[in-house]
Amino acid sequence: MKKWMLVLVALFVSVSAFSQSCLDDVWQCLKSKQVPKAKKFMESCMAENPDNAAVWLMQANVNVQLYNYDQERKEKDPNATPRYPNALEDAYAAFVKALELDKNVEPKTGMFGAREGQELLAGPFEGKARVADDQNKLQDALKYYGLAAKCYELAQKKDNAAKMYLATALVYFKMKDMENYEKMLEKCVATSPSASEGAYVELYYLYKDNNDTVKCGEILTKAEKIFGEKSTAQLYEPMMDYYAMTGNEEKLMAIVDKAIATGNADMIPICATYLVNAKHYAKAEQILKDAIAAKPNDFTLLSKMGYRYAMEYYDIMDRRQTAMNTRKWEEATRLFQSEERKAAMQNAHEWCQKAYEVNPDDLANNRILREMKVQLNMEVPQELNDKINARMKQE
Repeated sequence: MKKWMLVLVALFVSVSAFSQSCLDDVWQCLKSKQVPKAKKFMESCMAENPDNAAVWLMQANVNVQLYNYDQERKEKDPNATPRYPNALEDAYAAFVKALELDKNVEPKTGMFGAREGQELLAGPFEGKARVADDQNKLQDALKYYGLAAKCYELAQKKDNAAKMYLATALVYFKMKDMENYEKMLEKCVATSPSASEGAYVELYYLYKDNNDTVKCGEILTKAEKIFGEKSTAQLYEPMMDYYAMTGNEEKLMAIVDKAIATGNADMIPICATYLVNAKHYAKAEQILKDAIAAKPNDFTLLSKMGYRYAMEYYDIMDRRQTAMNTRKWEEATRLFQSEERKAAMQNAHEWCQKAYEVNPDDLANNRILREMKVQLNMEVPQELNDKINARMKQE
């Protein structure tokens, strides 16, 4: 019995000594920047010690250096092909394996510990994810965003992890996988509620598409509590949409005022649209006039002013139709002959014409412009008809 025990002890000492000697060789190579040579030594270490946590930890460090080695080559030659394209993924797997074998495993001097190493990989994984996303390699993007999120979670960087879940959600949206799109958006909000207004905005429009008004209200209420006065233009637009949809004019106007107060010029046409749709024509006109004074050739502002007058014209005509339907002939005649109707028609034409001269290819503006020309008994240029017909064929 004692003889067998001595054999086992001797074997353990022999294996341990071999692994330490082997790891020392790898370590020396890494310290002297001989990374490919370190890889060869590492292959020998792994073959003899497949269940040794310290060996797996060194393997992870070698893979990190292999990744850096490729990055340095690419800096010198942008056309260089990576020699170790899977180095990052292999490093991550090796760090995880080292912890599985021994949660207290310690690195050699100057090397990364298992948890520290995984945290280090978050940025490179995110970089690879964004490149894959831009190149429309969606499965690769999902893989790398997922790995980046895990690494950020381990590093307790909740905001970063949440943003990876949001990016993952948008990849699923590209893939038309709406179930996972929703799951990832909700995971983003759950991981770090204040990481991104964008997640709340995406969820709002998702719930709206699903005709779930209750969830629309809930997600915006949550966003308002989280961001409060720090809310930006990104969040104001769905809030305006929700209050317009639910007929809460008081809150709609309050959000419009907040949005205008930010001084964000991009919010002016958005606010003007909601004001016009709520029939607050005068206020819409005022904010548009102020904006046009600063940007007199801005197509969006010019066309939105045309829209403002066109909607007033349609409003008057709707009231006339209602009067006719209820046999209120005098009221119908008065509305048709009113100066308000004529002015709305003429102003709609004037502003849409100005917008057309800046951008003659916008279908919505061109349709209003043609209708106003017809109502005013003006000639409709063939070019205008051609542009409308051409765009309608594309729709």
